[in-house]
Amino acid sequence: MAQIKLGELLIKANVLQESQLKAALAEQAKWGGKLGEILVRMSLVSEDILVRALSKQLGMPAVNLDAVQMVQPHVKAKIPSQTARDFSVLPLQLRDDGKSLVVAMADPLNVRMLDELRAVTKCRIIPNVAGRTSIARAFARIYEQNHELEDADTNFKVVDAQGRTVVKNLKDLDPAAVATSPARPPAARPPPAPEPPAARPAASTGSPAELLRSVEDVQRKEVAALKAMVELLIEKGVFSREEYLAKVKR
Repeated sequence: MAQIKLGELLIKANVLQESQLKAALAEQAKWGGKLGEILVRMSLVSEDILVRALSKQLGMPAVNLDAVQMVQPHVKAKIPSQTARDFSVLPLQLRDDGKSLVVAMADPLNVRMLDELRAVTKCRIIPNVAGRTSIARAFARIYEQNHELEDADTNFKVVDAQGRTVVKNLKDLDPAAVATSPARPPAARPPPAPEPPAARPAASTGSPAELLRSVEDVQRKEVAALKAMVELLIEKGVFSREEYLAKVKR
């Protein structure tokens, strides 16, 4: 039996309209990327709905990572933290006497990624579907509890629809983060005495979720700016739309 298309599945579930699907498909044809992530980026479906739809479409279990509070250290050690960040994956459980590893994945059909995970873990990979932001939240929460990240609140990867890294540290986009860097000592002044240094501003107390929303907002603006620039270059004849799409699909 042929696999039902994601858009058709969402329409049958009454969570997406035909006109919305056409708009998302037009966006995909114009800029490339995965349809599901485009739908989420356009706020046409939530990430939770997308995950459930992908689970049904692929016949693959979905995992609610918000309910996962910890991962056993020997399981987590199977995938280095940097690899987990780069691939947007999270190891969950060992099965079959350690021969199989259950992994939450945002892109469970990525053959290259599955091959690399098998090579790194020496295990058969059992993918479970999860959303990118859900994986990022769980990654920060779980590793922070075990002090295995330098800064679990901010040090995780956010990628765009093409899988390119947008930001690896949320402090890069937090204007108040500069307050956490040491202040320069005041310059020496002539007598009678140097003035006391100015008080440092308070550091940001934003939660990881708030910082992530800030990143997503900046990301949307950057995507819009990039699209405008690409459109201008196409209009000027610097390259064609076909050449652009061929490049981003590599």
